[in-house]
Amino acid sequence: MDVLLKALQVVPLSVWAIVLAPLLLALVLEILPVPLLFPAFAATDMVFSNVVAVVLVNWWAPLFAVNTKYSDRGVEKTGYKLPAWLRWFDTFDADLDQGVRDGSIAGTSTYWNRVKWLNRNSAYGFSYWAIGTVFIPQAWRVIRYEETAEQLTFIAVSKDGHFNVHVTRFGLRFKLGWKAWNYYDKLTGQWQSQPWGPEWRAPFVFSISLA
Repeated sequence: MDVLLKALQVVPLSVWAIVLAPLLLALVLEILPVPLLFPAFAATDMVFSNVVAVVLVNWWAPLFAVNTKYSDRGVEKTGYKLPAWLRWFDTFDADLDQGVRDGSIAGTSTYWNRVKWLNRNSAYGFSYWAIGTVFIPQAWRVIRYEETAEQLTFIAVSKDGHFNVHVTRFGLRFKLGWKAWNYYDKLTGQWQSQPWGPEWRAPFVFSISLA
């Protein structure tokens, strides 16, 4: 905990202002429709994941990893995860060694492999716990779903204004809103029956990447 406090103390006030101002504004103005709040959440998420997490936290957080039980999709698992007070920086649906197991992370140092994993999924827990939303399957409907070998289109909205756009075009993948796509069973056209992570929540996402 002392390490965290020291890290927080060296962060300039201007950085915290940049990080927190959009989120506080969004909370104060929550009477506005959710789509109008999206830019504030996107700005907060980008700064928190790229500045706060990568620069200030991810490189030392694995020092506090503990072997613990966790749940995903209704399956009980055990692995090394960050403690509860660091859950904004942890991957809510996987342990710190998942990257090594699936081949996305390579290296001889367990510690640095875990740092790489946190950087690869930077502030994953923040998008889930802090700016994600409770996912109620009955409140969501899919407006459009089309998938071919070359492209994908998935658009869904909820009754309270949350939305998810997951589109692949021209070799790029666009993911915007709250990740309802990860709850969608494309084989049955229905929502999955188990929560993603420990609770029924859909993380926030604002991402453009190579498909």
